[in-house]
Amino acid sequence: MATDWNKVWDNHAEVFVAHNWQECPEEKRKAWRLPSQFSFYMGGETALRVGIIASNSIPREEDFLLSGICYGQRLSNGAKTIVYFVAPDFSPPFLHVLSKISGNISVRAVYWRERLRPSLYLIPEGNMHASVIREQLGEERPDWNKWARTLNPVARQQLAVVKDYFTSLGSRRIRADIRSQHISLVWGNTEIAEVRRKGKKFELNTKTRWERSQELANSWQKAGWVNVDDSIDPEFCHAIEEMLAYLERMEREGGLRQRDRLVLILRSGTGVIQTQWGSPWTWPWMARDRGESWISDLGQWYYFEQEDRLNVICPIWERPLAEAGKSILLTSVLERSRLLWTAKGAKGQKLNWDGRVHWLTLPSLVEELKRWHCWLKQPMQFPIWSAREDWENTGFEEVAIANGEDGNQAVDLSMIF
Repeated sequence: MATDWNKVWDNHAEVFVAHNWQECPEEKRKAWRLPSQFSFYMGGETALRVGIIASNSIPREEDFLLSGICYGQRLSNGAKTIVYFVAPDFSPPFLHVLSKISGNISVRAVYWRERLRPSLYLIPEGNMHASVIREQLGEERPDWNKWARTLNPVARQQLAVVKDYFTSLGSRRIRADIRSQHISLVWGNTEIAEVRRKGKKFELNTKTRWERSQELANSWQKAGWVNVDDSIDPEFCHAIEEMLAYLERMEREGGLRQRDRLVLILRSGTGVIQTQWGSPWTWPWMARDRGESWISDLGQWYYFEQEDRLNVICPIWERPLAEAGKSILLTSVLERSRLLWTAKGAKGQKLNWDGRVHWLTLPSLVEELKRWHCWLKQPMQFPIWSAREDWENTGFEEVAIANGEDGNQAVDLSMIF
């Protein structure tokens, strides 16, 4: 049943600084590209514009955030504007993000409890600015040794042989993505083999679903095993070598998808990437359940260690406003959690994160990202870096700060935490 929002607003006039609410007209919604899953209302006067974005279910918060901020910007037209976010619930990171909004737009959060009277509860601004509680999220990703401990002694020795084989391919950019029940062996963004736990043993197989040619995929589909002389089955090794040669040839000839090429360059950590941000650092966390999907999303970013500093890179290659909004939410997850609190470098030293997330993008998307800078109290928490438009040919040998500020400018952490 559709919610009669006008009745809700009339019954809770004391919550808002405006009254006589009008729903945003359909033609204006379309012109402003406002999503249909949310309801939009406007009130106020010339000197103070006021808007409401409402959802009668728990929304995807990155969409809710961006829609509300863009709506406020449209309403504002340069005037002081207040936007109320109304929904059944908000995550702590979402409320933390609202405390970062500044400029012409001020934001408020309001709980809507349909079955209670009153049904609207304004969240005090102080609650959005509350001190960060270091939440324990996710669980630590196992390494090869921890993964092996649940195997029987024979399988444990065989796994050591498998590990040594794929480690020897590290120069060809093979890396291991270790999960609780399986280990994916990945080239760039392409899984070429998998070790899967089977009770106290494991199975080893090539992975070929990424290849469109069924004939090629079938020829590479091999099960692997460890022989009595501690060598891996030659046919399996031959299939791995053929897949690597095929993928490397595709890379040379420009046949990789853009995303796959991006992953290869960033994970290699060479050239200006190493000079500017340091050596690749492996994200050590994984989600415990579906409710921690943000942990997996954070694992899609890129992390680099530089002496005792940890640099966090978020590539934005499309949908800049939406992707930047999501990254701001994810940054709040990092700020409120212990995920980077005990980060260790390759030499065992403590790594310190300065609170910044570097947006790496293309020249054509820079101006859109700068719009977010206009809405934030601390825009330099998100430095914008621009690669060349022809980066697929040149790599990231030329990456420049794109927001007119020193990329090493310090961020006032008191405003973040």
